[in-house]
Amino acid sequence: MSNRYGVTIPGLVLAGGTGFYLGIQPFGYIGLLVTLFTDPAGLLALPGALLFGALLGCVVAYLSRNRIKPKLAHRYRRGASLGALTLPGFLFIGHFPGAEQGGTASQWAVGIAFCCGIAAMITYCQRRKRATLARRARRLVQQQTATH
Repeated sequence: MSNRYGVTIPGLVLAGGTGFYLGIQPFGYIGLLVTLFTDPAGLLALPGALLFGALLGCVVAYLSRNRIKPKLAHRYRRGASLGALTLPGFLFIGHFPGAEQGGTASQWAVGIAFCCGIAAMITYCQRRKRATLARRARRLVQQQTATH
């Protein structure tokens, strides 16, 4: 199901999830820095997180090969590097100061990430609308030149 601009519910869900995931990253990296000073043994999970993130990045690159720029150069290298870069930030969100007590710090972290998800959904709708209108305009120009 989509509206007249091709915006689909799965597309909105994916855009919102991606925005939330990327919005939570700074707080995860703050948690990573806190772990460095408070629990250095907790950093033993970092190499595994990097490898798992690289693996997930390759899986996402493979699954999106037909949807996102099919001829994207270095797709798997970019996916692996982005996965290795972002997954540790997500895994260390639990070490963010105040995350265990459910205080205002964790509420701010979730609230900002939620707003990033909403912004990603709005951006998705705008991009789909712009692409659809541009496609329609090109088709109209082609029809007008074909009739003349």
